Order: sequence, then structure tokens, then C-alpha cells
Amino acid sequence: MPLSWRERLALRLRVRYKVKRVYFTLAIPIIVAIVIVGLAVYLGFAALPNLSSVPGATPQSSAAEQRLIAFEKLFGNTTATSSTTSLGSSINPHNFDLVLVIGLLVALGPFAVDTYRGERRRRKNEADFADFLFEMSELIRGGIDPVKAVNTLAEGDLGSITKEVRIASKQMQIGYTFEQAMRNLSNSLHSSLVSRYVDLVIQASYSGGGVSNLIQRASADMSTFIALEGEKRSGLAQYTMILYVGQVVLVALAAILVIQFVPELSGISAITSGTVTGGFLSNSDIATVPLERDLFFLCVLNGLLGGLVIGKVSEGKIKHGIKHGLILVLIAFLAWSFIVVPATSSAGPSYPFKVVSYDKQGPVSLPLPDPIVVQVNNENGSAAVSVLVLFNIAGPGGGGQVIPSAANTDVNGMVSAQVILGNMPGTYTVGITVGSNTTAVEIQATQGGGG
Repeated sequence: MPLSWRERLALRLRVRYKVKRVYFTLAIPIIVAIVIVGLAVYLGFAALPNLSSVPGATPQSSAAEQRLIAFEKLFGNTTATSSTTSLGSSINPHNFDLVLVIGLLVALGPFAVDTYRGERRRRKNEADFADFLFEMSELIRGGIDPVKAVNTLAEGDLGSITKEVRIASKQMQIGYTFEQAMRNLSNSLHSSLVSRYVDLVIQASYSGGGVSNLIQRASADMSTFIALEGEKRSGLAQYTMILYVGQVVLVALAAILVIQFVPELSGISAITSGTVTGGFLSNSDIATVPLERDLFFLCVLNGLLGGLVIGKVSEGKIKHGIKHGLILVLIAFLAWSFIVVPATSSAGPSYPFKVVSYDKQGPVSLPLPDPIVVQVNNENGSAAVSVLVLFNIAGPGGGGQVIPSAANTDVNGMVSAQVILGNMPGTYTVGITVGSNTTAVEIQATQGGGG
């Protein structure tokens, strides 16, 4: 029987070069996924998530922005010539979520699909092999020896094992013994269950009398075993559903926290930072806690681990749970993309704002002589009154402070805050957030004064 070019290539790689299938389904995809994520981060399309207490204010992200601009210029994107007005604002933080999910799909998807198809093929092979044994027993009962029975059955349609049985028949015609051909058939079907019953058939062929009865009983026993295995999977399906529901509940709770609970805490933080002068609430700045990012990564991790548990419970092997893990990760990503991100990005109207004045330089460990002043407007250009403005600061050693860290604009749409630099010289970045808009300014801290 002639082999196709794919089969010849696979045979050469497996026999001559000792290349295992897992190289193509797992090793190479993982390398490709690492390259995709690395390029996305390096070129600035996706910035690494900042899980510190001052998100959006890390100076390192500017390097990624510059690489993104250079990359866009190289390929003729005219929008790359526009300068960025805010640190990290030109890079959507949720781009990393997309790149992360794509990386997981690329890395684990081929192996999950190959494992799933292999498992389905194994089950189909086992069912068809049980039918093959039954038909063989009927032919032997009619007076045909086992070798001729296999040759006769190879001429018909045996379902998923037709090709393998025909190969075994050809092998016996060119001189292979019945035992050799049947063991080769067993190896080609990749099933431990088939291997056990092939051994039984081989021993029955040597017994002499009652061969057909032994093979028929083997066929019935194998069919019963397959039916019991199917019932077991059906019984365990409820636990799979429980874990899926658990992932949905976790994502729903995380979405509620991000959409409803966090904004309320931000308001409390703004009130206490401006009115409370003592106690732990006076130093709280809940708005700067990256709860949304933490919860998203928690849902992703729960999906991956939950999928592996499903595979172990339902199939008995962890590798069969990779497909469930990827599905659960997709559930979290889609919920975040279509529910959480739109709700958080459109939580309020867009307020254009600008930094009116600030000191670009000052001594370490001391307040700047002049406060940082921000002007916030409505979309029609009028002053925006009682709009929450958030401040954060990042610098060498994590020092520095902005007082207050959150405040509402006055009747003129103005708000000011006092900046206190840390005790280390260098560049400090003050991040300013109004609604969904963010910008940042850099202040140089020098030795002197109170240093």
C-alpha cells in the first residue's frame, strides 16, 4: 500500500532522525509563543504589567514606547510621528492580556488539540477493534483459520482500523507470522486495551480448539469494558461542570469587584486623604492598587490549574486537561474584554486636562516650592467641577509622596497637590489620572537643601 508524502515524511522523521511527535506539538509551539510575547513586549505593543502600588508611572515603559514609534516609522505608519503626552498612555495595558492569551493558545493549543484528537482516535479504534474481533470469531466459527480470517476482513470496511488491518494482512502475505502481524497491529493503534486483547487472541490461536468462542468472549468483554469506561466519563462529567461553573463564578465576582467595589473604595480613599490627618486611612490610596490586573491574572491562573484538575479527574491524565484550561482562560479573557474593560474605561465622561504648572527640579527629601497644578475641563471646554483627580509618584527606591493623592477640582476646574521628593537623587515621575485619561511629568531630584 503506497504511503502519502505526509506519511513518508513522518516515517522518515520518526525512524531515521528519531524526532518525536511532542517536538512539533509542544516544544516548537512553546518557542514560537515565547518569541511572540517577547517581540510584543520589546516593540512596545504590550507593556509588561506593573503590579506595584503606582501603576502607569514607571519610567521603563518609555523605552518600549520609543521602540514602538521606531517600528511604526520603519513600516511607514504616519501616526508614529506624533509624540506621546503621557507615560505609558500610548500603550494599552490590556494589550498584554491579549498577547498573554495568544501566547498560551500558541504554546499549548497544538498539544491540546493533538491530545484530544488522539484520545478520540483511541476510543474509536478500541470500539472498532472489538467489532473486528467479533467478526473474526464468526469467520473462525465457520471453519476459517485466523490468518485467512484477517485477510478476509481486510478486504472490507472496518472503520477507523481498516488501514491498520490491511497492513497486518499484507504483512502476513509476505511472510510475517500471525503473532508478529497482530502485535504490529496493536502497536499501530496505540491502545493498552487493544494490546491486552491482542495477547489474548494470539494465545487463543495457539490453543487449538474453541478459538472462536475465546475470541468472541474477548470481543464481548472488550465491548463491556468500553461501555463501562463511557459510563464513568459520563458520571464524572458533573465534576467537570462544577469546575466550569466555579470559573464563571470567580470571573463574575472579580468583575463585580472591579466595576462596582473598587470605584467606591477610590472615593473613600479620596475623602480620607483630604480630610483624615491621622491613622491608617490618612495614608491609604486604594485607587493606585492594581486590583483589576491582579484579579485578571488570578482568573487566568485559576483557569489553567482548574483545567488540569478536570483532566486528571475525568480522563485520569493531566495532559487531557490542557484543552479545558485553555477554554477556561478564554472564558476569563472574553469576560474581561467585553464586560470589565468597557465598564472601567467608560465609567465616566472623558475629561481633557493639562498640567498648568509644576517644578521640574527640586532637592531630595523636601517638598517642592510650588505645588503641581492641573486644569480639568469638560468636553465642551468649560471648567469641570468636582471631578476626581488621582496622583501617584514613582522614583529611585520607591520614595516620594503626593499630598493629597486624590482630590476634587474646584469651581474653576483646578486642583493642586504638594510633591515631596524621596531621599535619593534621580528622576521622579508623577502620574496624573482623570477618568480614563492619564499623563505624567518628570521631576529631577538633586542633592542639596535638606538632602
